[in-house]
Amino acid sequence: MENRGEKWFHRTLILFVIWLFIGILTGWKQYYLSNVHSHINNFVIFRSSFSHFIHHVPLYVEYPKEHFDLFLYGPIFPLLMAPFTWISVGMSVVLWNTLNAIMLFWAIYNLPIPNLQRSNLLWIIINSAITALLNTQFHGLCIAMIIWSYIYVQRGRDFWATFLIVLGILIKFYGVVGIAFFFFSKTRLRFLLYFLMWVIILGVAPFIMGGFTYGMQCYQEWIRILTHKNELNVNIANDRTDVCVMGMVRRITGNGSLSNYWFLVPSMLINLLVYFQPRKWFDLEFQLRIVAFVTIYLMLASTGTESPTLIMAFPGVGLWFLLGPKARFHWFILAFTLLISSFSPTDLFPSYLRTEWINPYGLMIFPLLVVWIILAWELWFVAPKNTKPLL
Repeated sequence: MENRGEKWFHRTLILFVIWLFIGILTGWKQYYLSNVHSHINNFVIFRSSFSHFIHHVPLYVEYPKEHFDLFLYGPIFPLLMAPFTWISVGMSVVLWNTLNAIMLFWAIYNLPIPNLQRSNLLWIIINSAITALLNTQFHGLCIAMIIWSYIYVQRGRDFWATFLIVLGILIKFYGVVGIAFFFFSKTRLRFLLYFLMWVIILGVAPFIMGGFTYGMQCYQEWIRILTHKNELNVNIANDRTDVCVMGMVRRITGNGSLSNYWFLVPSMLINLLVYFQPRKWFDLEFQLRIVAFVTIYLMLASTGTESPTLIMAFPGVGLWFLLGPKARFHWFILAFTLLISSFSPTDLFPSYLRTEWINPYGLMIFPLLVVWIILAWELWFVAPKNTKPLL
C-alpha cells in the first residue's frame, strides 16, 4: 500500500506513468526524428529475423539492404519477434521499447524490498534504461527476465523461474546467471526437473518450427557467430565494445592480446568463495546481494559490454546501495558510478573527458568493478540477518 504522505516521485502510479512515457517517447523519437536505418537498427535486426527464419534463410549473415551489423541471438528469438512483424515498423518499435521499459519497471516493483527502496531503485537505473531504449536494445527485457527468475524462486514458483532462465540462455547467454538462484530454491529437485523440461521444450522449438536441418544449422551458426563476434570485440582500436575489465586493462596497457582469463579465473574463484555459504542461502539480504553481484559481473566479464548494455548492471548497483549503510563513502561510490558508468555516454557529460579519457581507456567499467569488489566483501563478511522478506 502506498503512503499518502510520500513524495510524488515515490508514488507507484506516477513512476509507472514515467516509465511508460519513456518507453513510448524513446521509440517514437528514434523512429520519427532520426534516420531509421541507423537509429533503430537493433530493432530492425530483431524484427527481420522472423522473416529470415520462416523463409529458412541464414540468420547469421549480413543483410545490408535491410540493416547493418549481424543478428547475434538464439534461434528461438525470431519466433518471439513474430508479433512485431504484424504491425508497421513505427508502431512496433514503440511497442518494443514500451515492453522493455514496463517489464523492467514491473520486475523492480516485485522485488521483496519496501516500496521506498523500489522507487529509489527505479530512479537510480532510469538513465541507463533510457540509454538502452534509445538503442532499441533487448537488455531491458533481459535484466527483467533475470530479476523475475529470482522473484519466482523466492516465491517458490520454480516452474516460471526455470522457464525464464532457460529462455534467457537460449536467447542470449546472459540468462545463465539465473542458475545462481538454484540453491535459493526450497524444492531443488523440482527446480532441476523443470529446468531440464524447459531445455527440451524451448530448445527443440526451432526444430519444430523450422525443421531439423534448418534448426541444427541455426544452432551451429549461432555458436560460430558468437565466437567470431567475441574476436571482433577484442579490439583496442574500437572504443564502443569490449568495455569490460580486461578491455579496460588492454586499452590502458596498449596490449590488445591480453587474455580475458587474467580476470575470469580469479573472478570466478571470488564468485565461488562468496556464493557457497550454505548458512546464508535463505537470508533475503544475501540473496538480493547475490542478484546484484551476478548481474554486475555479467558486464565486467563480457567482451560485448558497451554503454547500452550497462542497464544489466545498474539494478545491481542500486540494490547494493539500498541494502547497505548510507555512509559518505557509499554515497560517493554511488555518485561516482552513476557519473562515469551511466552518464558519461550522454550529452550531460563533458565530451572532452569522454573522448579523451573514458572511451579510449574503457574507464566506464571501473566504478562497476569497485562496486562488485565491495559487494564481494559484504557477501563474505556480513552475517545473515533474516530469512523473511524485508516488507
